[in-house]
Amino acid sequence: MLQSVLTRYLHRLPAPRWLMTGAAALVLFWQLMLPPVPGVADNGDFGKLLGRYGLGSGKTFVYADTKFFFGDENRYRSGFSSSELLSIVPALAINKVLSRDGFFDLRIMGAVHASLFLLAVFLFAPLLDSAAAGLLVILLFCDFMYAGFFNSFYMDASSYLFTLLSAVFYLRAMRWRRTADALALWIGMILTIVSKSQYAMVGPWFAVLFWTGREFLAGGRKAIAATASLTLVVATCVSYRYLTPEGYSDNAAFTVIFSQILPASEDSDRALAELGLDGAYRQWIGLQAYSPGVPLDNPAFHQDFRRRTSFLKIAQFYLRHPADAWRALRTSLDEAGSFQSPLGNFDSRSGKPPAAKYESFQLVSGWKRRIFYHHGARLLAFFFGLALLVPALLFWHRRAVWGGAVLSAMALSTLIVSALADVYDQFRHQLVAFALFDMLLLTLVWLVPQARSPCLPTSSARPRFPTRWHGPDRARRDSD
Repeated sequence: MLQSVLTRYLHRLPAPRWLMTGAAALVLFWQLMLPPVPGVADNGDFGKLLGRYGLGSGKTFVYADTKFFFGDENRYRSGFSSSELLSIVPALAINKVLSRDGFFDLRIMGAVHASLFLLAVFLFAPLLDSAAAGLLVILLFCDFMYAGFFNSFYMDASSYLFTLLSAVFYLRAMRWRRTADALALWIGMILTIVSKSQYAMVGPWFAVLFWTGREFLAGGRKAIAATASLTLVVATCVSYRYLTPEGYSDNAAFTVIFSQILPASEDSDRALAELGLDGAYRQWIGLQAYSPGVPLDNPAFHQDFRRRTSFLKIAQFYLRHPADAWRALRTSLDEAGSFQSPLGNFDSRSGKPPAAKYESFQLVSGWKRRIFYHHGARLLAFFFGLALLVPALLFWHRRAVWGGAVLSAMALSTLIVSALADVYDQFRHQLVAFALFDMLLLTLVWLVPQARSPCLPTSSARPRFPTRWHGPDRARRDSD
């Protein structure tokens, strides 16, 4: 009798996908909506997309103000485009309806970003086989290290969200082999690639992933898979060439050379020569592209610098000097291991001191910070081990080996390239890489309990997570 009562009670509970989505929504609401409202302060990048609307807060670096105002002083054309605009445009429309004072409330942007995240959770939940796995997903991906960027206008937020959605649709397509999931995956990949030029490097990996998964993504039709893969490569080229202003990468190259390579070089004159520069450039050692006095906004200086050097020469320098490459990589990962932005998290009217940090909902990132902050070599070793172990276990189980291998390669290449090509605000520039490694960690947690059962057949059965709670009828509805 007790069992029948318990069964009837469990059948009255919401479907697991609703429970998991509701839990994630509660965590995000608590973090992003309740005062004092946290976010990530503008380092000057917000204007890259907001300048076209004349929107700004007037506060940078140490305060993440939640009230933005429209004004001609904020209006300019930056030359940047991004799929983040797909979040900004509806947020502006919603704010126009809700705002009584004409200001833009940053929480509306947070709500739009959170909606995309909750969509990913809602679609992913039926794939899980236990409530514990659902809890781990919430702990990993609702952590403030990610969620804090929802209350911001950084393009990295869309890069993170569309990466998550792409992963979800890939797994759904692999499970149920539905055309709708494969099409949504392709769209998600495109939106990830065009979210920010620095993350366009994942495009070729996406193309490989679509091609190797053509049996369940395109029904084995090579022409369709090849076309989809080709469009992903084209999107990569478009992102690099047309979505950023001409010469923008020169700023990053200048910063890498003068604040990362040369300060640590034993022979700066030799290093300058190998990088295509001469002694006249020694005066900029220790500075970055945006330091006061650096004349990169002078067209003549910019053209001379661009003619002399490039990221290709930087890559060649690192190949000739692996010790310098290792030093630069380790130094960048030392800072990335903080797993939090150095920028302020609170509004200037919150009563918090400048650059104050939000301390809640950081169980996982806090644990990571204690282990990896200022231990870049340790972080790299851990991630390398994870990237090798997951494909090995997938091979042991004969499950989606190509998918695991591509995910590992994508994560490692994104981590290393971002560490060597983006010097400042390392954590933010590693946001997608860290999300990919958390996906690997989640995969590892799923694989380890099955390590004693190799050669398991690939199953197209319905996922077990709903059936444990609600029986087969509800499970069938949850998979839709």
